[in-house]
Amino acid sequence: MKVTTRRGSACLLVCLVTIAAFAGGALEPLERPLIDLRMRLLEREAHPQPIVIEIDPQSISAIGRWPWPRSLHALLLDRLTAAGAGDVFLDIDFSLPSEESEDAALEGALSRREGHTLLAAFRQWSEAQQAYVDIGPLPRFTVQGRLVSANLIPSQDGLVREVPMSLPWRGSKLPGVATAMLQLDAAVQRSFFIDFGIDTSSIARLSYIDVVSGNVGPELLAGRPIYVGATAIELGDMLAVPNHRVMPGIVVQMLALQSLMLERDLQRLPFWLMVLSVCGFVLLLAFLTRQRSYNTNLLIICGGNALLWGGAVAVQAAAPVVLDVVPFTLASCGTGALSFLLRFRSVAASLVNETLARNRSEKLMGAVAQNAFDALITADSNGAIRSINKAASEMFGLTPGAAEGRALAELLARPNALSRQPLAGALRQIKSAGRPRRLVCRRSNGELFYADLTIGELVEDGASVFVLMVRDIDRRVKAERRLLTRERELRRAKTDAEVANQSKTEFLANMSHELKTPLNAIIGFAEIMEQELLGPVGKPQYLAYAKDIRESGQRLYHTVSDVLEFSRIEIDDLVVQDQAFSLLELCHRIASRLAPRIAEKSQHLETVLPAAELRFRGDERLLGLALAHILSNAVKFTPPQGRIGLTLEDHADGGIAITVSDNGVGIEPDKIESCFDAFTQANSGLERSHEGAGLGLTLAKRFIELHQGTIVLQSELGQGTTATITLPEARREAGDLLRSA
Repeated sequence: MKVTTRRGSACLLVCLVTIAAFAGGALEPLERPLIDLRMRLLEREAHPQPIVIEIDPQSISAIGRWPWPRSLHALLLDRLTAAGAGDVFLDIDFSLPSEESEDAALEGALSRREGHTLLAAFRQWSEAQQAYVDIGPLPRFTVQGRLVSANLIPSQDGLVREVPMSLPWRGSKLPGVATAMLQLDAAVQRSFFIDFGIDTSSIARLSYIDVVSGNVGPELLAGRPIYVGATAIELGDMLAVPNHRVMPGIVVQMLALQSLMLERDLQRLPFWLMVLSVCGFVLLLAFLTRQRSYNTNLLIICGGNALLWGGAVAVQAAAPVVLDVVPFTLASCGTGALSFLLRFRSVAASLVNETLARNRSEKLMGAVAQNAFDALITADSNGAIRSINKAASEMFGLTPGAAEGRALAELLARPNALSRQPLAGALRQIKSAGRPRRLVCRRSNGELFYADLTIGELVEDGASVFVLMVRDIDRRVKAERRLLTRERELRRAKTDAEVANQSKTEFLANMSHELKTPLNAIIGFAEIMEQELLGPVGKPQYLAYAKDIRESGQRLYHTVSDVLEFSRIEIDDLVVQDQAFSLLELCHRIASRLAPRIAEKSQHLETVLPAAELRFRGDERLLGLALAHILSNAVKFTPPQGRIGLTLEDHADGGIAITVSDNGVGIEPDKIESCFDAFTQANSGLERSHEGAGLGLTLAKRFIELHQGTIVLQSELGQGTTATITLPEARREAGDLLRSA
C-alpha cells in the first residue's frame, strides 16, 4: 500500500512539474528547434498561383537610384491592371509625401485598381516618443486602397514563426496581409505558425524591372495574387526565421499566404488537451514500468518517446497540427528517474544504516590516538612498527595492516643507512634532546617530505615501546623556499614588463607612421576616382565604392593618428606648443568640419558663441583635436533628427568653458568614468553598434590636462550627454584678459 501511494505521489509530482514548466514557457527553447526540424523533414512545393514581384538588385541597378519615384510604382500598378492581375499587396512605405506630381500619379493608379490594392501599415517603436506609433500611407492613398497590417512579430528567440490574423492599429484592428488577400474573417482572434517547410525556390517570382518594362506577358499575371516588395539585401528588409537564418520580409509574408492556401496554417493543441495527454502518458508509463528490470524500463521509456516523436512528424505531415513533444519527454524522464529512486530507496536506507554503524564503531576506538592531528607510530625496541593512527596512515600512504611489522627505517629517506639495532639507539638520542628533530621521510609511493620528529618511550611487559609523533612540515619548508624564489622571479618579471611595455609603445608609434603613408595614397586615389578627375569611371556603383574606400580610409587614418598620439603620450614624446590663438575661430572651424556629418544624419547643431574674441595660449592643434573628438562623439551617439549644442563661455573668474551637449543615447552612470580609459567604449562587446578605437575621450582628456584644464561628463541613459571643458585663467592671453575685465 505504501509503495502504491509513493508511486502515485511521484506521478502527481511529475505531472505538476511538467505542466508548470509547459505553462510557464520554460520548455519553449527546446520545443522550437524540434518544430523547425519537423518542417525541414516535411518539405513541400509552393502553391503555383501567388507571385512575388521582387525589388531585387537587378531592378535597383537598372533604375539607378533609391528610393524610386512613385510614378514608377504607378506604372507597375497600371501594368498589373492592364494584365488583369488579382489583388496586389505593396510592401512599400507611402507614409510621407513626395512631389505632388509623383503622388498624383500613384493616386491615379490606385484609383484605376478599384480597391484591389493592399497598402502596408506598420506599428513600430519611436525612440523620440518612447512609445509605439502607428504609421500608414497618406490619406489620399488609403481612399483608393485597402489597409493591411504588415507587422511580423518575432518570438522570444528573435525568429519570426507566427502570424496573427489581425493586429491593432490606431484604436482598431487591421487584417494581416494573408488574411486580407484571401478575404478571411479578421475578427477571428488567433494566430498560426508559418510552414517553413514550403520550398521557397518553388514560389513564382518576377523582377520588378521586367514587369515595369513590359517584358512579362499578361497571361502570366492574369487573375493571380501579387506581392510586391524588397528582396535586395542592401535595402535591409531581412527577417530572422527558422531553417533559413534570414529571409526578405516580402517572402515571409508570401509563406504566410502559402500556408493558408495550402491549408498548412499550423496550430498547437489546446492547453487543456495537452494537460490531459501528459497526465495520461505519465500514468501509462507508470503502469508499464512497475516491477520490471531497469533495462526493460529504459527500453519502454525510449520506445515510448520514439513513437511519440515519430507520431508528431506523422500528425504534422497529415494535418496542420503542431504536437509539442518536449513535455512528454520531460514527463517520461521524470517518471523513469522517480521510479529508479523509489526502487533504490530501500537499498539507500540499508547503506545509511551500515554507514552509521561503522561511524559508531570508529568512535569507540582510541579517540585521542586515532584522531590526533599529528601522525602517531608505535614501534618496538627493534624498530618494527606495531601500529599507526589515521593521520600516519594518510601521511605515509599505508593502511594499519600494511604498516604492522614493517621496519621503521623504511619510512625514512635513507632506509638502508641504519640497521634495526642502531636505530633504537638513534631514537633514544632524539628523545634525550628534548626538542623535535627535522628529518626527510618517505611515503609509500616514494615521495619525500620534510617532517619534525618527537620521540616518547614506554615500557610494556618489560620491553621498550617507542611512540613517534611525526608532523608534516613539507609545505612550510617548501613555501619558504618558493617565497625566496618568487621574490627573485617578481623582480625579474617587473624588469621584463617595463622593457616589454616600452617596446610595445615604440612599436605602436613606428607602425602608426608606417600605416599613415599608404593610407594617404589610398585616400587620395579614392578621391580622384570619386571626383572623376581623370575621366568617367563607368557604372555608378564604382563611385559609391570609391566613396566607401575614401570614407573607410579616412576612418582608419584617424584611428591610426589617435594611436600615434596615444603612443607619444605614453612615451612622453608629445611637445605642447605655446602660442596664442582664437578659441572662437577654433570652435567655428571644428563645427564647420563636422557640418557634413551632421547634415548627413539630419541633426541640428546649435552654437552659442560670444561676439568678443577669446584669445588663449596653448597648442591649437591639440585643443582642436580634443574638441573634435568630443563633438564627433556627440554626432556619433545622437540619432537622426537629434540636437547637438556647442557653447563657448567666458566665466567671471577668468576661466573659459566649452560645453558640448546632445540628446543622444546617453551613458549609464557607472560607466562614465570608464569612458576616459584607453580602448574603451561605454557601449562595448559583440553588440557594439558604433565604430571607433575607444581613444577619443582618452586623448581629449590628456590634451586638455596638458593645458591644465579639466573635462567633466554628465549623462543620463536615454536623455543625452553633456561634456564640459574648463580652461584655466592662467593661459588666457594677457591683452584679451584685460579686455574682458
